[in-house]
Amino acid sequence: MKKLLIIIVVLALAACSSSNAAKTPTPTAAPKKAGTGNASAQGYVTPVRHADLSFNTGGRVAEVLVKEGDSVRAGQPLVRLQDAELKAALASVQANLKQLQNGSRPEEIDAAQANLDVANSQVQVAQTNLDKVKTGAQQAADLASAQAQLTQAQVQLKDIKDNYDLIVSGRATCKQYGVPCGGLGLQVQQMSVQLAAAQASYDAAKVRLAQVYVSGGDDQRSAQAQLDIAVGQRDTAQAKLNLLKAGSMQEDIDAAKARVAQAQAALDETMLLAPFDGTITEMIVHAGEIVAPGPRVASIADLSQWLVETDDLSEVDVVNAQPGAEASITVDALPGVTLQGTVKSIVPRSIIKRGDVTYTVKVAINNPDSRLKWGMTAFVDIKGK
Repeated sequence: MKKLLIIIVVLALAACSSSNAAKTPTPTAAPKKAGTGNASAQGYVTPVRHADLSFNTGGRVAEVLVKEGDSVRAGQPLVRLQDAELKAALASVQANLKQLQNGSRPEEIDAAQANLDVANSQVQVAQTNLDKVKTGAQQAADLASAQAQLTQAQVQLKDIKDNYDLIVSGRATCKQYGVPCGGLGLQVQQMSVQLAAAQASYDAAKVRLAQVYVSGGDDQRSAQAQLDIAVGQRDTAQAKLNLLKAGSMQEDIDAAKARVAQAQAALDETMLLAPFDGTITEMIVHAGEIVAPGPRVASIADLSQWLVETDDLSEVDVVNAQPGAEASITVDALPGVTLQGTVKSIVPRSIIKRGDVTYTVKVAINNPDSRLKWGMTAFVDIKGK
C-alpha cells in the first residue's frame, strides 16, 4: 500500500512538470536588420537625356534637314515648315516700324505744305465769292450782263427785221409795176434765216434775264457750300502737315515693335531646333507632309551618358538602396561584361506592378560600353549601405 502511494505521487509530480514545460515560450530568432543587405532589380538602358520633339504650330513640311543617326548641336535646325507668308508679314511690319522710327521725310513735309497753301487759296476764293453773293454785287453784275445781252439781241432783231421788211416791200413794188427785181427773191430767203436766228437770240436773252432774277438765293447757298468744302480740305491738309512735323508717337512705335516681335515669333515656330547636343534617334515626318501642333515628329538623345531605369524594386529591397550607393550592372546583350553604376535617384512614391508594391530606381552607368543601345535589358545589384 505504501509503495502504491509513492507511485501515485511520482506520477502526479511528473504530470505537473510536463504542464509547466508546455507553458514556457520558445525563443525566436532576431529579425534581420533592414539596410544591411543588397538589392537587385531588372530594368532597361536609357539615355540620361532624351526628348520627343514637336511643333507648336501646324503647316506643311518644306524640308527635313537631318536624318536618323545624325549628330546635332543645340539650336541646330532639324525640320522647317513652309514660311513664305510669314516672311512677307514680317517684312511688312518691319518696314512699318522703320518708317515710324525714321519719321517724316523733308519731301513729304514740303508736299504737305504745298497742299495746305493751295487749300488756303481755295478758301479765300470761296469766301470772296460768298461775300459778293451776300452783298448782291455778283447778282447785280449778272443782271447787268443779262440785260445788256437782251438789249443787244433786241437791237439786232430790229435791224434785221427792218431790212427784211424793206426787201419784201421792194420786191412787192417790182411785181406791182412789172419791173424785174433781180436777186431780191434770194435776199428775202437769206434775210428770213437771219431774222429767225435773231428772234431765237432775243428769246434766249429774255429767259436768261428771268433766271438771274430768281437765282439770287440759290447762288448764296451754292457759294456757302463751296466755302464749307474748301475749309474742310484746308483743315485736313493742316492736320496732315502737323502730323508729319510732329513725327511718330512713342506708343505707335512700341505697338509696331510688338507686331514685329509677334511676327518674328510666328516665323520662328516654323523651324524645329535641337534642344541640346545629341543624336537624332527617330525622324517621323517627310517633306510635303502636313503636321499638326503637338504630335511628335522626331526624337533626340544624348547617347554619351546612360542609366538603367527599373520599376520592379520591391518594398523589402528598396530599404537597402540609397542615392549614391554603388551598383554593378549586367546587360543581356553583353555577356561577361559587368558595368559599374551609382544610384542616381529613387522615386519616393510606389507603384503597383502585378500586385506587388515596387519603386522606380535610376542607376547611372559610370563606365558605359560603346555597344549599349536604348532599351536593352539590364540587371542591377545595388550594394546596401
